[in-house]
Amino acid sequence: MKSQVLLLTILLAVSAPMMAHADSAPVSNWDKFTTVVKVTVHKVMAYFSGEKTAASATASVQPAVSVPSTAAAPVSQPQQNVAPAPTTPVAQAIAPVAPQARQVAQVVAPVSQPVAVSKPAPRVNEAAVQMRNQPLFAQKTQGSSLKDVQAAQASVKAANVLKVVKPGRAGTSKLAKSKAGVPTVNWAQLKSVKKVPRLDIGTETLISKEDFTLHSLNWGVQKPSEFKRLPTTQPVSDQAIHKFTSQPIPKVLGARGLQANIRTVGQPLSHEDVEKVQYTINELAQFKELPYKPLAEEQLKMVAALILFEQGNHCHMIMGLFHQLASAEKTKTEANYHLGACAAQLQMHQSAFDNLSKVVVTEDKEFAPDALGIMAKSLLIIYEKDFYKLVKGLKNPKALINDQNRDEVSYRLAKGAYRSGDYKSSIVYAEQVSSSSDLYDDARFLAAMNSFALKDKPGSLSRLQALWASLEQRKISSGNIRALTSVNLARMYFAQKKYDQALVQYMQVPKDHPLWVQALIEQGWTQIALEDYSGAIGNMYSLHSPYFKAVYQPESFVVRTIGYLNICQYGDAYKSMTWLEKDYRDWHDKTSSYLKQKGNAQDIYTTVKNYIRGKSTDDVDGVPFQVWREMAHRKDFLNLQSALNDKQDETKRYEGVNEKIKTEKASIRAHADQSKKRFDQLRAQIAKASTDKGLSKKVDEMKMSLKLEKDLTVGYRFQLAILEQSREGYLDFQNKSQGKLDTETASLNVKAGTTLLTHATRMEKEMSRDLDNNEFLRYEVFAGSGENIRYQVAGGQVSGANRVPASIRPTKMMNWNFDGEFWEDEIGAYRSSLQNNCPINQQARKAESVPTSEQARHVDDDDEN
Repeated sequence: MKSQVLLLTILLAVSAPMMAHADSAPVSNWDKFTTVVKVTVHKVMAYFSGEKTAASATASVQPAVSVPSTAAAPVSQPQQNVAPAPTTPVAQAIAPVAPQARQVAQVVAPVSQPVAVSKPAPRVNEAAVQMRNQPLFAQKTQGSSLKDVQAAQASVKAANVLKVVKPGRAGTSKLAKSKAGVPTVNWAQLKSVKKVPRLDIGTETLISKEDFTLHSLNWGVQKPSEFKRLPTTQPVSDQAIHKFTSQPIPKVLGARGLQANIRTVGQPLSHEDVEKVQYTINELAQFKELPYKPLAEEQLKMVAALILFEQGNHCHMIMGLFHQLASAEKTKTEANYHLGACAAQLQMHQSAFDNLSKVVVTEDKEFAPDALGIMAKSLLIIYEKDFYKLVKGLKNPKALINDQNRDEVSYRLAKGAYRSGDYKSSIVYAEQVSSSSDLYDDARFLAAMNSFALKDKPGSLSRLQALWASLEQRKISSGNIRALTSVNLARMYFAQKKYDQALVQYMQVPKDHPLWVQALIEQGWTQIALEDYSGAIGNMYSLHSPYFKAVYQPESFVVRTIGYLNICQYGDAYKSMTWLEKDYRDWHDKTSSYLKQKGNAQDIYTTVKNYIRGKSTDDVDGVPFQVWREMAHRKDFLNLQSALNDKQDETKRYEGVNEKIKTEKASIRAHADQSKKRFDQLRAQIAKASTDKGLSKKVDEMKMSLKLEKDLTVGYRFQLAILEQSREGYLDFQNKSQGKLDTETASLNVKAGTTLLTHATRMEKEMSRDLDNNEFLRYEVFAGSGENIRYQVAGGQVSGANRVPASIRPTKMMNWNFDGEFWEDEIGAYRSSLQNNCPINQQARKAESVPTSEQARHVDDDDEN
């Protein structure tokens, strides 16, 4: 690369005398050279790189960066004792060469023989100094013409730049070539030889670079243009600098200097200085020694119980102690709190509610807030009303509600107020549940139901709509809250005769929810109101599939019959009525007979329990299993039954704690016996160490182990004593709690039986009403079919196929009971394919039966969440 740059430089230098002058005013050779420098370098670089130069010919005449004349710069004379450089082809092609350039070339060019070169005298390049002092320069618009540039380009192209040192030769080996010119070998013609001949492909031409030297040129620049002075900050004054420099610089301390110096400052103290100090001694006031009061037995028990309580998982060991301490006046509140907390931890809900209620009533600042939070967290549905009454009776209930228990307590209070009929208070508590709580959606739904109960239907609707929008935004596609919200929204839209919106909400009820069957029946009523009779018939067709043979649904046959009546398909309408009569007439008679024989709550509850224990498809006491199943799956009864099941489980938990105490005592005794054995062995070894030198070295270690075993033995005995006291107290606690459980269980049995009796009575009335309405529908079927027949006999046209004349007798009977094939994923999406067979010139007769208020109800007892 260096040789190429040097070659370009000499080409530029020697081509200057060969360039023609411009047609304009005469210009000095040096001005031409300085003007064409940049352009010529670019053109020559393009020449060597093989780029096209024609396109850039115009660019060569653009103003180049000018270099001022170096006439004033001194040029050193050539050295004398320098051998002449050999003449190269390049030098011959560009000749004649300026004398100064040739002399410089002779100085710099390499020689083949050693020569004595004297050291050149130092010189000062003023132009270089000026360039360093002022690097910026202006452009010069004068220069050589296009002809001068083209002449320099032609001279460069004609020069023989490369020197051939050794010419190449062609190869002697001859190889066959393919059509593409690739050498190939015919392996079939090769003979076996001992020595493989060397392949001669010839040699390439060897070329050499040529080093050139130029006369030393001094480059200069013109005076710079006028530049504006840039804004600068104000210099710092000497006074400001002196202010900082005049301050003494602290001396950097060494390793010793960084050590603390505890020597006193100033003169050391003397004995006289100490004597001069005046002390003021105050006399001690008279005091009276108070008598020592050792801890009472209750306090010792409390300390022991609290130690085990803080360790965790020891509630079975200390419940008896807390029960005993709850009878003492000083420890009553604290003991009841810990006893209730342990009961809640062991899922003894009745005992937890009773003992924690005693703490809440005291409104103790230390224990009452925590007791209220524990109650709300594990509160059963049957205690919600009692919980609300308990908090409502407090003097300052707000003082017990804090940030830790606010959401749980507020929600339980809202539900308790709703069940107590205090709907305004229920709304207030429900709105206090924060949006970050898991109970937030349930609280919003409860607030909507309270608004409806307060006859604020617009407010209830707006609350449900906001809740539904939130569920949709969070993409909650299942769950109890979604089903309850969609069903109640649909019922409100239906009551407002917004049937299209009601239909959309009914279709949002998840299929796996217990409300889906009831929602599908109500959806059928909505479709009849929208005159979508095919959809209503199809949905009821889904419910009459084998998947729902165990479902109690007399109302679905009414919806299907009315749908057929509105499209004048009287045969299918009569068939639906027949199905209702066939099944539910018998169910009604058996239910009525049972209620007459066993019309009390206890008997009916016993019968339902027998049905639950047995096979789900077996009739019990003469009543079809569908009736018992319908009564048993109602939500209010399920809540009561869950509470009864929990009572039975709680009884088993009491027995389990007693057995666990016995197991714990046996384990502690075993550990105590082992510790006693180790203690005896260590004591014997220590006694033997006085005569045994091997054991004498381990006496200290054995004494430490002996002390440890002694402490363990004492600890085990303490635990046994605590367990024994706790077991005595726990037996009394179990007896009292079991008595309370038995009382509550009997009360729940009565409530469950009463609830079942209410459902059975209502179902018997519903079946009786539907069967009575079936007689009116039968009249509608006969009357409608008769009018349709008379209309067709008179020549009228109907939408569907005309009636087949009675004179035509079928040659083969083709009646069979086949409803087709059912697929589970298609249930709820069927539509009837029957055509409307009503007269064209008159509006189809609509059934007089319309959705009743019960079918448009907003909330039922079985929809509780």
